[in-house]
Amino acid sequence: MHLFGEKKIIADHGHQELIGLEQQERLVDAFCKFVWSDKWSEQSKALHFMPTILLYGPPGTGKTTLLSNLAAELEANSSKYYRESLDLLVNKDLGETSKAIKSLFDELKEQASCGKKVFLQIDDVDSLLSSRYLSNESSGVRRGVNTFLSQLDELLLESYDFMPIIAATTNMLSHLDSAVKRRFSLKVEVNPVLNAKEIEALISPMLDIISKELTIDFQEVESLVHENTLTPNDLILVMQRFFLQDLIGNRFCEKDVLEGLRSTESSSSTFEQQRKSFSSLNKED
Repeated sequence: MHLFGEKKIIADHGHQELIGLEQQERLVDAFCKFVWSDKWSEQSKALHFMPTILLYGPPGTGKTTLLSNLAAELEANSSKYYRESLDLLVNKDLGETSKAIKSLFDELKEQASCGKKVFLQIDDVDSLLSSRYLSNESSGVRRGVNTFLSQLDELLLESYDFMPIIAATTNMLSHLDSAVKRRFSLKVEVNPVLNAKEIEALISPMLDIISKELTIDFQEVESLVHENTLTPNDLILVMQRFFLQDLIGNRFCEKDVLEGLRSTESSSSTFEQQRKSFSSLNKED
């Protein structure tokens, strides 16, 4: 019995449009197609590529959605899609963590040996694969990192019709072990700063629901987005709040919406402050 099951994508998931991330989405898709093409075997050796992808950036910027879009396309083409979170593999018994990681890779090898296209998505990879040299990291984390690295290296030494693709997401790129980062060939930052046209494409469908009479100066919104480093998810949350106000009959105008955006705390800035605080706690004396 396998510990890890293939994750199925809901049939009506569809493709969720990623405003401001079109180039990143195309790059990830093109890389996957390259890995599973006839060119991979020869060209990857010359270019020193591994079939690995790392998406990094603050929370709420589209990393998971980007991979979910890709997963839906892969499922439509009969690929094997797995999604795991490494923090769920951590066990108080140090040996069990390593066994769980090995079992995961054994499953990938078994499927790939049957000629199947295998795609593994690892969420929040920093939860286990943080630097082995941080002062507060346990021997369990160090062993987990070592096991992951050795299993990945062994996987890449094998010969398959289609190499398994391993894609990971992280909010904490700086905390990943350096050896782990080196093994991800395609590193893509996911942290879009939207322009006025992209903001309009994101907000207009929501405005149509909230109030067809409400007009917004998207150039002004763009200035606020840049000034406050607002993420697409920050904009969505603000519009959700105004929708809920509309549900209970509270009226508002463009000025209220702009003020709501102006007073919104950037999730990106908040995360960066938390990251720096976390970094200071891990510095050795």
